[in-house]
Amino acid sequence: MNDVQRFENLKKTIDNDPTNFQARRELAVMCLDMGFDMMALKHLNYLSNTFPNDPNLYFNIGICWEKLKQFKFALDAYTKAVKLKEDEPDFLYNLALIYETLGMDDEAMSQFKKVICLENEDSNSFFCIGCLFAKKDETENAIKCFKKAIEYNYGDYFAHFHLANMYKKIGETDKAVEEYKKVIELSESYSWAYFNLGQIFYERNDIENAIIMLNLTIEKNPKDKEAYKLLTQLYIKINDLDTAIEVLNEMKENLTESGDFYFLYAKIYELKQDLKGYRNCLELALKNDSSLSFNKYAILKELNECPPIEEMIEEQAEETTEGLLEEEFLEEEDE
Repeated sequence: MNDVQRFENLKKTIDNDPTNFQARRELAVMCLDMGFDMMALKHLNYLSNTFPNDPNLYFNIGICWEKLKQFKFALDAYTKAVKLKEDEPDFLYNLALIYETLGMDDEAMSQFKKVICLENEDSNSFFCIGCLFAKKDETENAIKCFKKAIEYNYGDYFAHFHLANMYKKIGETDKAVEEYKKVIELSESYSWAYFNLGQIFYERNDIENAIIMLNLTIEKNPKDKEAYKLLTQLYIKINDLDTAIEVLNEMKENLTESGDFYFLYAKIYELKQDLKGYRNCLELALKNDSSLSFNKYAILKELNECPPIEEMIEEQAEETTEGLLEEEFLEEEDE
């Protein structure tokens, strides 16, 4: 019997005998597994009214509410489950996650610690506590927790990634690089690891490796706006303006045009001494300020210091006239 047949049989059984609690329980769990959350919730609530002291029912009700993004109802259900069975790690863990979702970090921390008291090697709880310490800027405690998470589950690349972030934050970039490389070994497609390595190499002025890592970031995630921006800035820095333009054009293909896009183009025009293009792009950057991460007021200052287009045209005309007169003068001298 396949799942669909079993599902239909359970429904018929309950229709014929609503008091068949075992069939209703099986159907509720099956609905939950199949993504029929509201139907699962209906059956679980029916059962909880009949068996008000069954903690597993409240736990599954909590899962339903959580999947439906009704986190306060989920909190209520998980709390009931924990009150009925205080030594169940899964109940405590889900309750902690809901507290964290609702921004109740101290309560979440308390529940994660209870899980660890029951299961000393629970890597997920150590990881979550590490994230909570990181939010509090308690970096050393966060590092200890991420190390514990890795000790009990080396394959947790999220723990390696967050540990690397902590090392990067306190300036221990060699250790950060080591951990980011472990992330890539464990999850080759995790683009943020490549990007953060690119950042570190950029800051070290290791241009070659920065370019490699930022290009890999874009390869893994063509929608990574920050990677395009940093790679463009890198090429501008080494005065490879043609490649910088290529990166921006690729950015335009994969993302919508933005204030950042126009500002970076402005910097290229500035270096090319195309003042008209420079001014136009600064204006476009400010018009798209909702997608501008560079300092808006600094850009406005640049624009104010840039001469109007009319003056630029006049200057260019004067330079052209002067050039022609100089050529005529030289020709006369030659004669």
